[in-house]
Amino acid sequence: MARVPDGDIPPEEPLYRSVGADGVNGEDVLPFALELPQCSFNRSKYSHPEQVLVPRPEHTGILSVRPLDLPGPVPRHTGSPYEFFAADDPNPKEDLQNDAHCEVRIKPQGLTFSKNHKVKKEILAKALDELARKVRIFRTP
Repeated sequence: MARVPDGDIPPEEPLYRSVGADGVNGEDVLPFALELPQCSFNRSKYSHPEQVLVPRPEHTGILSVRPLDLPGPVPRHTGSPYEFFAADDPNPKEDLQNDAHCEVRIKPQGLTFSKNHKVKKEILAKALDELARKVRIFRTP
């Protein structure tokens, strides 16, 4: 039976994601190693960091971020800025066995997140750069 999603993810809880050697440069995470408007991670409450390595054997590194470390709002020329948040998303259709799954997402500030919301390329690029600066290398690939 699938786990029922928790409410908010605690701000101090580490989230983990796998990464290949091409996704890092020294101590820096490269933006293309991440995805937006939603980026999959595993919650430390429900898994160990090494569990993110199973689906992608070519990924031997592990990235980490805590919700409290997510970037601030990403401004845009018109409309509300985009804000980052972490959302519990256990057992998604892409990974039905993953109780630990969660996502770091962006959405227009003050609005509800929608997977169908289209984000302009320039906003996505800026948001990916910001997120890449906040994500840390937990284990070097």
